[in-house]
Amino acid sequence: MSIPEIVVSKNWFGFDLDDTLHEFRRASANASASVFETVHASNSKTSVDILRSTYQDILRNATANAFTDGRTSSEYRRERFGRLLQTHRLIDDSLLDHLLEVYQDSLRKSLTLKAGALHLLQTLRGLGKKVIVITEGPADAQEWTIQELGLRSYVDVLVTTNEVGKSKVDGMFGIVLEKYGIAAEDIVYFGDNRIRDVQAAREEGILAVLYDEKQQSCLHDVSTLRVGSWAVVGKILVHRE
Repeated sequence: MSIPEIVVSKNWFGFDLDDTLHEFRRASANASASVFETVHASNSKTSVDILRSTYQDILRNATANAFTDGRTSSEYRRERFGRLLQTHRLIDDSLLDHLLEVYQDSLRKSLTLKAGALHLLQTLRGLGKKVIVITEGPADAQEWTIQELGLRSYVDVLVTTNEVGKSKVDGMFGIVLEKYGIAAEDIVYFGDNRIRDVQAAREEGILAVLYDEKQQSCLHDVSTLRVGSWAVVGKILVHRE
């Protein structure tokens, strides 16, 4: 079979969520900027740029083993924003509570689907395919995101590292296959990260495809499968080419 035929033959279609089905980096950056501006408004001595730099340091130190300990998104954010305020001697519980609201509201307004993502999921639904989202992050946040994006009715299963207790590179894919009774040869998985998505999935025998909008699609070699848009996948499903 050709690669398009192999893809079409799969009963399960798996996807990462952040920066694969929606513009997470952009939405998160906008939400964080709203937080920095709110903090600056409460204390003009601390610039937005300094707050951004401090927060980037906090993220670098906090994300190594994050999202596998069962905590909620609010708990993660409270911890990080709390460290931000503490670093600049701005400890204020009421301000911290407000920052959580500011972040959530801004995130909601900034959520944007990747071009063609909704149409692709609708096509898969019409073809009777099963859709599973395997992603990192707090379970409550990812469930909220799928709901806000209007994707819930097209997703059969949502699994997060927070729920499984393992990251993608530490065996998450194998655990998910076993838990949901999915054979590795019966699923194709799409993600935007070569290591955490593609390589980790392939190590479990899954046909994995890199989603990269900055490069042209490559569909002639299973070891370097890549799509540059969801329209390409839609064309494969409809025309098998």
